[in-house]
Amino acid sequence: MTPVFSISNICRSLLPWLAIGLFLSGCTAALERLHPQYPRYRHAMEKMLVLVPEISIYEQLPDGGRLFDRVHSHEARLSAQQAIVEQLKNRHYSVQPLDAENMSTPEMQSVLALFRSVNRSIQLHTIGPQPFPAKKAAFEYHLGTVADILRAYHADGLVLAIGHQTGLLRPTKNWLSVAVVEPEGRIIWYAFQGDHKRFNFQDDEGVHTLVGSTMANFLEQGS
Repeated sequence: MTPVFSISNICRSLLPWLAIGLFLSGCTAALERLHPQYPRYRHAMEKMLVLVPEISIYEQLPDGGRLFDRVHSHEARLSAQQAIVEQLKNRHYSVQPLDAENMSTPEMQSVLALFRSVNRSIQLHTIGPQPFPAKKAAFEYHLGTVADILRAYHADGLVLAIGHQTGLLRPTKNWLSVAVVEPEGRIIWYAFQGDHKRFNFQDDEGVHTLVGSTMANFLEQGS
């Protein structure tokens, strides 16, 4: 009986991640989360530092495995950064694009690593199948201060994004998360969207449409 009990425990531990995977692959509209003091932080921002998003595209293999597509991932990252820059400029922000790979300081790498972890937590606990009532009632996530990074580029807001796609010509799953961070590291605005039937990270037009749809309510929210 012990092995069965152990296996069942493992299966139960995997269920939330399987559920969130299904949820993320089926969204049709952007979902947004705002810090309680979002308007105050947003109004204090004039220049945004936009990092190249961490977008990963995987080819689905016949045996059920996945193969990372480096070329298409790289192209999608640059296209998504350009799309984010355009969205912000349309909202009258000054924008500084930046490739984090060319700025491999310990501080930057720490911020990016923490954002990956925090992004999973946001998806799981404010959007996905394990909601934390406190997090949904008051959206407060922190990455640690980014003031020095922003100061180096004379900026007062940091924009981070993560995306994923499984499948090339016909995606079976995709999603994009975009976050705006104030100098002390608080995520003041976060938006998530996943819709593999409408968007394809391989297509430049599709990337721009997805970014535009994800960021559609930024600035208007909490005005």
